[in-house]
Amino acid sequence: MTSVKTSRTIKKLAFQSVLENIDTRKRSLFLQEIISLGKEDAVWIKVLNGFFNSPLKNLSVKSFSRN
Repeated sequence: MTSVKTSRTIKKLAFQSVLENIDTRKRSLFLQEIISLGKEDAVWIKVLNGFFNSPLKNLSVKSFSRN
């Protein structure tokens, strides 16, 4: 027999997974659009190079957690 909590947890995790997949797909589509614009105008390629070559400033992994 399965408990009600397990069913709710599975539904919650599945829903979270679907939302993350949708978000990733949106980001991918935006990036594809910028790349296609870069084929027409070199400014977009410079923007992408600047974005991907810049260092990460605020990593949450390095920040102190107060929990």
